[in-house]
Amino acid sequence: MTLPLKIDLLDAALVPPEDARIRLFHGRGKTVPGWEGLSIDRYPPVLVATLFDDYPPDVLAALRQRLTDALPALACDALLLQHRQRRPVHNEWAVGQAPRSHWVEEDGLRYRLDFERGQNLGFFADMAPGRQWLRHRAADANVLNLFSFTCAFSVAALAGGARRVVNIDLSAPALALGRESQCENGFADAAVHYLPHNIFRSWKKLHSLGRYETIVVDPPSAQKGSFMVEKDYPTVLRRLSKLLAPRASLLVCLNAPWLDRQWLQRQVAEHLPGAELEAVLPGAPGFAEAGEPALKVLAYRYRRPEHLDQD
Repeated sequence: MTLPLKIDLLDAALVPPEDARIRLFHGRGKTVPGWEGLSIDRYPPVLVATLFDDYPPDVLAALRQRLTDALPALACDALLLQHRQRRPVHNEWAVGQAPRSHWVEEDGLRYRLDFERGQNLGFFADMAPGRQWLRHRAADANVLNLFSFTCAFSVAALAGGARRVVNIDLSAPALALGRESQCENGFADAAVHYLPHNIFRSWKKLHSLGRYETIVVDPPSAQKGSFMVEKDYPTVLRRLSKLLAPRASLLVCLNAPWLDRQWLQRQVAEHLPGAELEAVLPGAPGFAEAGEPALKVLAYRYRRPEHLDQD
């Protein structure tokens, strides 16, 4: 396969989308051979290309040129190349520079981005269906957002009429971005808690602020020293029965390519009696997958088993 042909495979993605999608090209979905290590996201006026593989210098140069040429049509004037194949992650401004303050809009809500964070910009476009689900179910609910990062779920919950949201994450800077998004969307006076704590040491605090009609569980898959999915996800699920209201909803998420959806369903069935699968949420626009998606998002209904009230 020649180099021009490889670059040409990206042409269909480098046009203005007809919908509001952020992900223009999802190489990790393995639908375009040769480009499995590339993703392209559009946050006008910034185009972000994330590289997960080491491409040869000539391929990288051609890619850089093709993306630069596409900027005007995509209403962008800056190109960020994020080299995730390196440790630490390296952000390279191939064209332009980082904006001082930048926001992304989704369903009429605005979320703060931070192009200086390194690996993560502060917003996960693939979780759009999850935020929509929460927004439609948050009315008058006490919502617990576990592993909240920059609190995008919190903003969606407030937009849906949540009476209170509790966000907990180890990263205080990430929570600070969440507070900016809260205020930007007109919810400055809403009842929102930001807890920069280790979840596994905070069950008592979380219990003091609940019970919760809705809980979102969206942990990292592998974060050394704080969360390892196979070991720690069951522990989280076992704790939820003491936090959930007798009738509640849950959004249970997993982004681990080496674990399938059945693994997650088995953990919920074993460690959270009373949870009944309601729906498997679809992928977000732009995240086409040749096989099972790396991100699994499951919606559950919870009905507290009677024997728990007798313990």
